[in-house]
Amino acid sequence: MIKWLFFDLGSTLIDESLCTEYRLRELLKQPNAPDRKTLERRMVELARENKLPYKDSAREYGLKTIKWPTHLETLYKGVPYVLKQLKDRYHLGVIANQSLGAEQRLCAFGIRDYFDVIVSSAEAGVSKPDPEIFTMALKYAKCAPEEAYMVGDRLDNDIEPAANIGMKTIWVRQGTFSYGNVDLICNKPNHIVNSIIETLIYLSNNK
Repeated sequence: MIKWLFFDLGSTLIDESLCTEYRLRELLKQPNAPDRKTLERRMVELARENKLPYKDSAREYGLKTIKWPTHLETLYKGVPYVLKQLKDRYHLGVIANQSLGAEQRLCAFGIRDYFDVIVSSAEAGVSKPDPEIFTMALKYAKCAPEEAYMVGDRLDNDIEPAANIGMKTIWVRQGTFSYGNVDLICNKPNHIVNSIIETLIYLSNNK
């Protein structure tokens, strides 16, 4: 029986499209940058190899990566509604690779109170895909792995490591990593959705 749902933040609950666009534009201003179409095509190719589209493409072209513009983050449409509905049936938690202040950002978005456990890499001292961050969250929740779902956008950081310790998984195909290839990981997601709203629909139909 599923008792807990753990969410990643970036490109799962938090829409990073404006952040991605800003960093892409800044890359293209640099002297060694290719044209936009070439860079975007390479980023998609890297995503399909489950690599890091932004960082790896920047490295290949000898470009300097741009600091993440946190101020451009927004919530995906429907996130508060989804969390409110799920909170009636499950305990909710966060397992995310985030800089310091993740909890404060959740407060600013107005969704902090939906979560009973928040484990952020900066505060925890360990990052995904290290299994320790998942086991840490489960320990705080007093939850067995098989009693929890991990919901996230990255096959390498969210889906496979969570599945490796026995959690069920939902891959949300949003953002840069939506082109990921499930055939390149050993433990496939239990379910695939194309938006956070679809996560609610799936869980509502699979009680």
